[in-house]
Amino acid sequence: LEYSIYPAPQISSAVVEPYNAILCTHSTIEHSDCSFTFDNEACYDICRRNLDIERPTYTNLNRLIAQVCSSLTTSLRFDGALNVDVTEFQTNLV
Repeated sequence: LEYSIYPAPQISSAVVEPYNAILCTHSTIEHSDCSFTFDNEACYDICRRNLDIERPTYTNLNRLIAQVCSSLTTSLRFDGALNVDVTEFQTNLV
C-alpha cells in the first residue's frame, strides 16, 4: 500500500514540493500495487468547510489523513470477513 500526498499552494513550505511529488510518483509506479492519493488542497478545504477550522495547519491535515488511513486499513488490522489480507485488499476496493 502506498499513500501519496500532493502539495497545495495555500500552505506550501518549500518551493520544490511540486517537483518532489512528481519525482516520487514516477519512482513508485513500479513498486506499488495499490496507491491512495491525497491532495493537500482538498484536505485543506475539508478542514475549513466541514470541520470549521479557519486556518488549518499541517497538524490538522495530518490528523485528517491519519484518520482516513486508519479507516482504510481497519479490516487489515482486525478480524473480519472482508479484506482479510493485503492481497485481497485491492480487489475489495472496487
